[in-house]
Amino acid sequence: MLPSSRPSACPAWPPPEFLPQPGAVSSTAPWSFLDLTAPIRSQVCFNLVGDLLCYSGANEVNLQLSIVRSTCRELRDQIDEECLTFNYDDTCGWGSGPSRDLDEIQLLNNRIKRHPRLKYFECLIRSAAKFRMLLEELQLPPQTRCSFVFEFKVSAQYAEQLLKRFCVRRLSLMPEEDAQGTASRIWKALPDASLQVLCLRSCSDEIVKSFFSVSPKLRSLQVVDSRLQGIPNNICERLNSLSLTGITNLPDEQLSKLIAACRNLRSLYIAKCHISHVSFALPQLELLSVTHCRQLTDQCATEILSPANNPRLRFVDLSECRSLTAPTVEHPELEIAWLMHCPQLTGQAVSAMFRACTSLTAVNLVQSSIENALLASTSLRTLELTTSQKLADRAVTHLLEHCPNLSFLDVGHCCQLVEPKLAHPFLETILLSFCVNLRESAVAGLFDNCPKLRYVEIAVCMFDMTKFQRTCRPECTVVVNFDF
Repeated sequence: MLPSSRPSACPAWPPPEFLPQPGAVSSTAPWSFLDLTAPIRSQVCFNLVGDLLCYSGANEVNLQLSIVRSTCRELRDQIDEECLTFNYDDTCGWGSGPSRDLDEIQLLNNRIKRHPRLKYFECLIRSAAKFRMLLEELQLPPQTRCSFVFEFKVSAQYAEQLLKRFCVRRLSLMPEEDAQGTASRIWKALPDASLQVLCLRSCSDEIVKSFFSVSPKLRSLQVVDSRLQGIPNNICERLNSLSLTGITNLPDEQLSKLIAACRNLRSLYIAKCHISHVSFALPQLELLSVTHCRQLTDQCATEILSPANNPRLRFVDLSECRSLTAPTVEHPELEIAWLMHCPQLTGQAVSAMFRACTSLTAVNLVQSSIENALLASTSLRTLELTTSQKLADRAVTHLLEHCPNLSFLDVGHCCQLVEPKLAHPFLETILLSFCVNLRESAVAGLFDNCPKLRYVEIAVCMFDMTKFQRTCRPECTVVVNFDF
């Protein structure tokens, strides 16, 4: 039923705005379909042609696509006209024959010419030969901002040519060093760059410093499996995102000072680093990810998650920190917590986190060891507990009774579940597959006491699961097997 307040007729659409011809200059940019956010664009496209784009199988050939192409030619032309970002992957296979690399770049140039408003060019390169051809032949509109990701070692000479020829804003590469592992002269004399996002993999501290010296506008830095001694103050002050993976040469004290100097960080990622106790206070930090740090202590986790040190924290990921047992997590602003693969984490610590973090909306406790933890939260909407092998009926019954806004629950592979009370007024999705001891009566209660159910997985349970497919409400999807 439509609400009675809805008007009987929709207001007329405003007249379409003028789109300038290629090369024309306008002081006010016209409205673009691509100015909308991605979810809204998806909804618009779904309402326009969604019924014609439905697939029923992985290998299906959708014959109706020809209808979409013919009926949406005008929309296609508009998207071509207003395309702002062009993505290129050198495995696309456009070229053929003995001169396939040259043919491919020429075809790439022709396709780029179709988009006169192009602003961004994003490129993933796996072939050194194709990269050399691209350096010579690629033609981009003036001021196009570029992103390059290289999956091979790049020499200083080619890095220098790249930075001189294109306006590179994002760069991810593995620098090539000499046999002694030292940087060549060219690495030490790179041209000034407009880099804003930089990822350096498997390189020396010398090369890291070389990029710092020519990248005063850097906003995001990622250093992987490299040696890092420090970050210049002028870079620290500008960074809003820092990612350190496999940095094993820095002791805790030095790493703490490095991070603390980046006062304006909003996101910090630390992975596979040999840390046990780092300390930092970042007033703007919203996202903190410390993963695969198996020596991380409870005291360290407690301090870095304290609202006194990082007051604006909203997302935390401590996955694969297997030494954690009972850190204190009491942050009123925390909304999302990922604690996957922390097998020693106690139920008491998890229960305390739920009580203290009053803004939690999503929690991931995959492969936890909690058994009878009493989880309660009025704000929680998503909870993942899959492969928690000790999880008991009492814990599931309690969380469904004390998490009134829960809409998604994953307890798949929880083999100790037998007959929890599965009742919730707003639960929409529940995953129960591989709960091999779950009784049929518990699943029957689920369908009787969860009126909002939309999706249920009960594959590999020890009863006739197809019965619930036949008897459930038409708006609910029940999955009883998987096509592996």
